[in-house]
Amino acid sequence: MTQPEELGERGFGPRPLAVAVALTLFLLATSIYISLRLGGLPWPIIFSVIASAGIMRALAGMKQVSVHEINVAQAGGTIGGLMASAVAFTVPGILFLRDTMGVDIDMIDPYTLALVCVAGATLGVLLSIPLRRVYVDEEQLPYASGTAGAEVLKTQMAGGSGALLIAFTVLLAGIFALTRDLYFPIFTLSALASYGVVIYIFLMPLGVGIGYILGPRIAFNSWFGGAVVGSLAIVPFLVARDWAAGDATALVQNLGMGLVLGGGIGFFAAYVVPRIKRIFAPLFSQEGPWYMRLSPVVSLVAFVILALAGAPLLIAVVGVLGVWVMSTVAARMTGETDIDPLEQFGIIVGLASIGLYSLLGRDLGYLSAFVIVIFVSVATAVAGDIGQDYKSAKLIGTRPLDIIKVDLICAIVAGLAAPFLLDIVLTGYADVLFTAQMPAPQAQLVAGSIFGFAHPQAFYAGFGLAFVYEIVTRLTKRQLPFSTMAFGIGMFLGMTLGILLAAGGIIRYVVSRRYPEREGTGILVSAGLMGGEGIAGFLAAALFVVGVAYTAALQGILAVFAVILVLSAIYTVWKRG
Repeated sequence: MTQPEELGERGFGPRPLAVAVALTLFLLATSIYISLRLGGLPWPIIFSVIASAGIMRALAGMKQVSVHEINVAQAGGTIGGLMASAVAFTVPGILFLRDTMGVDIDMIDPYTLALVCVAGATLGVLLSIPLRRVYVDEEQLPYASGTAGAEVLKTQMAGGSGALLIAFTVLLAGIFALTRDLYFPIFTLSALASYGVVIYIFLMPLGVGIGYILGPRIAFNSWFGGAVVGSLAIVPFLVARDWAAGDATALVQNLGMGLVLGGGIGFFAAYVVPRIKRIFAPLFSQEGPWYMRLSPVVSLVAFVILALAGAPLLIAVVGVLGVWVMSTVAARMTGETDIDPLEQFGIIVGLASIGLYSLLGRDLGYLSAFVIVIFVSVATAVAGDIGQDYKSAKLIGTRPLDIIKVDLICAIVAGLAAPFLLDIVLTGYADVLFTAQMPAPQAQLVAGSIFGFAHPQAFYAGFGLAFVYEIVTRLTKRQLPFSTMAFGIGMFLGMTLGILLAAGGIIRYVVSRRYPEREGTGILVSAGLMGGEGIAGFLAAALFVVGVAYTAALQGILAVFAVILVLSAIYTVWKRG
């Protein structure tokens, strides 16, 4: 019987694989820096699409390159960004505990860390296979970045006005982002600072693009709604009652994390569990294809690696089981919100491990907890965001099996290289880690959360509310106007991203009502907005990593973008005239 993963056009081969591996290593190196510097990572799929197309065509010479080969190459290339965010958001937390908080803890041996990363990434790829059938084929979740990447790839291959529109949008968005970083990086609205309300305005084109693709229900109702409730309602309410602003914000963040996890687990209980046999049974069938049968084997190998890395046997079991559950949550959340809070999934399983061990009257230890957090974060990063590749494959018509194969290979490569590239960046910027210059906020969050939630009652309340909401939604089979996971992320991340996504969601609403025939054009523009800022950021980071001063890197890339824009405009006018 033909498997769903085997339907579509072939694109896997030596040439796209070589390009994918090279891009994986490049994006791994640059994305580690960006993740530490910004506390976030613009999804590199647009950069990977454009770079893959250019490199593939250059390698092919006069031969024709298929859209499916390019799609496979870009899919494998983005694995580097996933691995970078997973290690950058977690591993430096060990240094934070040691150097800032005075905890007696040693850094994980890089060779051991490489094994943990490979095990997590490989298991993440394999678990994503049955989830693809649920989230991409059945639920048809938007996966905003994957949709944008597919649109860019289709218009690149087709040429014409669509390709021209994306090209100019990419250049303009990149020029705007570079100019912003040089001259007006951030605005602060502090009129209500006495009530704990400080809003940071960071004008990111990619935020508007993501909001447009996600649409008003997720971007405006849910994400922005969560930001408003958390930052403009709960925080000032608590501050007015003599809470410290930082403590009030921590409560809102814990509440948001509870909503995220409660919504995810509620979905797991109401949707996945009734279908669990249909979803996961093929992974245990001896007659199924090789890529389905590997999950139990790799899970056993991962258990052994976690034990060798210092996790007690019981906790190694918890770590592997945690990945199976959290992967379903991560994949759904990424598809719905375009955000994969991988370190939060790692934190939850890490805290569960600590709590379980404490019930047995034993102390797990910080290093063992970090091993579990890193493993879960890597696995959920891959299992969640690989859905972007599947979405792109579905829209393009590429065979999903080819995506699986290239991502498996690139996951192993990235896992082996990540600890050593991370060490280079950490060594080079040791003097500015955990400062305003390189805040590494997620790593600090992981380190702080290992001690437990500041407001566990808020977390439990959010978890319970979201769990019940999700159960009711699934039982009634009605789509209510809010997504609890997106609402929780909005509470956690605050107004900065919320405002931008709201703008994109509102634009999508207006376009769909007044100019429905233009919705597709909006997707192209959104893809260009996301790609322009992402490409500019990656190029600046790449120059910075090799030793170019950050300001000089921004100025150089800005000049190049401006020249290309002018030349493109002249060429377009000349050709049409």
